[in-house]
Amino acid sequence: MLDYQLIQAFAAVLDEGGFARAADRLCITQSAVSQRVKLLEDQIGRALIIRENPPRPTDAGARLLRHYRQVQALEDETVQGISTKSPVYRPHVPVAVNTDSLFVWFLEAVASFARDSGTTLELFVDGHEQTIKYLKSGAVSGCVTSEREAPEGCTATRIGSLRYVLVASGEFVRRWFPAGFSREAAARAPLVNLDRNDRFQLQVLYKAFGDPQVTPPAYYIPVADKYFEAIRSGLCYGLVAESKIQAGLTDGSLVDLEPALRTEIPLYWHVWKYQSETLRDLSEVVVREGGRLLA
Repeated sequence: MLDYQLIQAFAAVLDEGGFARAADRLCITQSAVSQRVKLLEDQIGRALIIRENPPRPTDAGARLLRHYRQVQALEDETVQGISTKSPVYRPHVPVAVNTDSLFVWFLEAVASFARDSGTTLELFVDGHEQTIKYLKSGAVSGCVTSEREAPEGCTATRIGSLRYVLVASGEFVRRWFPAGFSREAAARAPLVNLDRNDRFQLQVLYKAFGDPQVTPPAYYIPVADKYFEAIRSGLCYGLVAESKIQAGLTDGSLVDLEPALRTEIPLYWHVWKYQSETLRDLSEVVVREGGRLLA
């Protein structure tokens, strides 16, 4: 039988990013938190936390954390449903979303559901190949990702696809690509990436020019609207979701550098198999409304 008081301390360490802050949250001493986590590890017979700064779960710890999150959500809904003395219940769901989905469609898809149900969302934002790690670690209940295969204990459902165009401002094209989108010009002109893990632009350049890989000088701008603003202002070129650039392509302020390089990324909703009613309803909304907005 699992001791949920011990698991609560274990989860608090991961949520708060350390033993001291977990102690403050639980109103106990840091020593007591450490003792509870150590006792839990002794009872289970495996290390659960990698003691780094910040701490992160081992594979066994991630599995236990997912279990605890599921139990918490189901318990909260059950108590609310049967008790006349429980406080007003406001569901809270942690979700990981890729940067461009947040920029293009996610909030619009879930806004009505969140408002009508009183559900609050905690968003973890990362690249489309990176969001899955938050689900695997137990930090979130669901995620939007380009990964097709669901982790153990989860399901995956196709939402739709984000379509991208490699674009630059008209002024940028006149300066850097006066003779067209060639290998030499693409290698000299500054590119933009979301962060150091963002390989999307380089993958498309490889598709265009092959070996050796074209590696232009690059900006790194981790906020999607500012990333787009940098392109529009003539600082750099890069891939932008098609739905965000139609007006610019029409009025000439943006230029499609190479129509043959238009590409798309399939998106999937990954979520725990064992879901609370709130998480199940949210999942239906993400898949239905996300699919509609991406159509």
